[in-house]
Amino acid sequence: MTIEEGDKHDDDLTSWREDTYATRLSRLKQRRRDVLAVGAALTAFVVAVAAGGAAAGIYNEVPGWLRAMIFTFIIIAGSGLAFAWMRFQEESERIEEAIERRGDLATTRIGNRRPPRHADAFWVVGLVCTGLAPIAFLTAAWWAAF
Repeated sequence: MTIEEGDKHDDDLTSWREDTYATRLSRLKQRRRDVLAVGAALTAFVVAVAAGGAAAGIYNEVPGWLRAMIFTFIIIAGSGLAFAWMRFQEESERIEEAIERRGDLATTRIGNRRPPRHADAFWVVGLVCTGLAPIAFLTAAWWAAF
């Protein structure tokens, strides 16, 4: 596989240590797009469950702890996604600045330069809680139904 093919396929399972500066930048930009897409889905979910009489009826029929769980998942999901996006953005900017200063860095291996600190953990927490929030709401809907 050539370097150009490797840059086009960020889905391979190579170590981050094998990245060139350009490849790392491409991965970070893709991860930012992923975070924004999940954030948009979370926003749509929040709008859907916050609006209308059906949601209010469900919330009135379920115990307080279940309502609290739904809102906790939403808040943790949003916070995790926001922190992840900020970390990926900061690292993208650092790499872009380094490449601007030295154009030959684009094809240089990054080596031991760490990925953005805690960004993947924030991303996973945001992703998991984005999935758990609708499950908790569905549980509340079934609870209210019986």
